[in-house]
Amino acid sequence: MSSLHLADGSEKPAEVEGQGRLYSMTYCPFAHRIRLVLSLKEVPHDIVNINLQNKPQWLFEIHPDGKVPTYVDADGTVITDSIVVANYLDEKYPEPPLYNDETKSRDLELLDHFSKIMDTFANCIFGKDKRQFEEIFTEVTDDLQEFEDELNVRKTTFFGGSNPNMVDILIWPWFERAKALTLLYKQRASLDKERFPRIMEWVGGMKNQPFVLKHRCSYDKFAKFVEAIRTGNVDYDNL
Repeated sequence: MSSLHLADGSEKPAEVEGQGRLYSMTYCPFAHRIRLVLSLKEVPHDIVNINLQNKPQWLFEIHPDGKVPTYVDADGTVITDSIVVANYLDEKYPEPPLYNDETKSRDLELLDHFSKIMDTFANCIFGKDKRQFEEIFTEVTDDLQEFEDELNVRKTTFFGGSNPNMVDILIWPWFERAKALTLLYKQRASLDKERFPRIMEWVGGMKNQPFVLKHRCSYDKFAKFVEAIRTGNVDYDNL
């Protein structure tokens, strides 16, 4: 496993026979999704981190666009796109199952709806959203209402019931990074505990999961990463 982010001029790490490999980047929420799935399911794998501003040429032999996350299975199968990779891993390694047949269609709908929040987050990170922070925060909290209501209907800590499922895992990286926006915008903000009691309980439950703790990405470090991205000069390994 390469903890350092490999750049152009580096050698591709030797592959380990009999296990998969995730090409990742420490601060990428999409790659974070797959690290969580791999850890929860205890899939044998290693992780190779990539310097996305100066990608090694050998990465393009694996993925023509050099994107992360890219998962290469032990048999050489290459899978890209975080949701596709997550579903692939869930099918190949069915324990613990990350979908319940009774709620799967609704879970997929929730994940689709969460993409709006992800888009808003990305636009804020990359400076594309020129609105005032208060307006952005109001919109995001309104979009979160559906998730609060869903947990209230299910009356469970997690969307998966007593344990996290695919919805819990795939939306978590954005919750873990959310407070970074308050640092970047230099504004205070927090969810209304009376309006979002289920979400607050969910956050508390998720952040204490062993597989979540193993791959924790602190929001303050993520904020430093974003600030570095904006300057065009990121030292991935020394933030």
